[in-house]
Amino acid sequence: MKMRRIGKMTAVLGVSAVLLSGCGLFGPEKEATSIDPPPQSEVALEGADALPTNNSGTDAAAVQGSVDRTVYLLDANGYVVPVSLTLPKEEGSAKQVLTYMVKGGPVDNMLPNGFSAVLPEGTKVLGMTIKDGVATVDFSKEFKQYDPKEEKRILDAVSRSLTEFQNVKSVQIWINGNPLTEMPVDSTPLSQLGRNHGINLELAEGAQPGRTTPVTVYFQGQLDDKRTYYVPVTRLIPQTDNVAKAVVEELIKGPKEGSPLYSSLLRTTQVLDVSNEAGLVKVDLSDDILKYDNGKEASPEALESLVLSLTESTGAKKVQVLVEGKPLTSGSFDFTKPVDRPVQVNPMQF
Repeated sequence: MKMRRIGKMTAVLGVSAVLLSGCGLFGPEKEATSIDPPPQSEVALEGADALPTNNSGTDAAAVQGSVDRTVYLLDANGYVVPVSLTLPKEEGSAKQVLTYMVKGGPVDNMLPNGFSAVLPEGTKVLGMTIKDGVATVDFSKEFKQYDPKEEKRILDAVSRSLTEFQNVKSVQIWINGNPLTEMPVDSTPLSQLGRNHGINLELAEGAQPGRTTPVTVYFQGQLDDKRTYYVPVTRLIPQTDNVAKAVVEELIKGPKEGSPLYSSLLRTTQVLDVSNEAGLVKVDLSDDILKYDNGKEASPEALESLVLSLTESTGAKKVQVLVEGKPLTSGSFDFTKPVDRPVQVNPMQF
């Protein structure tokens, strides 16, 4: 059965948008999008957001009235998941994102089925500074009111949401003007939190703590009988120097046994070659990747998972997929040229 994702993709891998517009699958040629969206023009220091320039004849107020932001929410299975929401355009965008992650806050009317906010109810962002790539966020005392099992999820959500902005590389947490050295409930030690801390962390079979390499792969969750969404999972695998190849291999292995997640890459798919040079990852796969939709083409979800996972784990800006040494051109897909990472992950559609 073909499954639809959580909403219409406005990024480079948007199949629905392609069918409606008649454009090529990956859109017009352009420079690589940032690995950590949104664009730099929208993530200046707090209170100094630049408004988009309108040259199209559309209503400027409408264009400037809203903007897509990535927030991190909990799905029904307890995974921390990025979701792109259309929010009111306002100053202090990083602070706004956190506000839309608070239980009982404005996000409640925008939540997809089974999703919930992650920050404790009543939490307020008292202040935030961004300096030299470090975002220091000061939460109100309500931030302390959570169950111990939620502590790692809160850390994942806060650090990942703020490092979506290009001018934030790490995060420091304060409460009521006092810096924290550890989390207030389960005493998780705190240093500067960044994307290198991972998300939805798990230890791979055969990996020994302290002798691992982290790779973040995007599996899929089921929203309902027709829609799916992407879930990033940082898996600690035995140490390796070939991160790009390891990412593809972990996607093929799929989630751990008993997991509610799944991978759209067939387990019979073989990795023939992987290279990572000058910001471009090239992946050569066996033709088993084409055994989707009665063996006619590659799964759109599998290809999107590949691009998301490889750009996330390697820092590469572009990905090119080959099948048996030739650029993938199955169905609507054209990898004769490298493609960018999607600007949005799990965009919401009502």
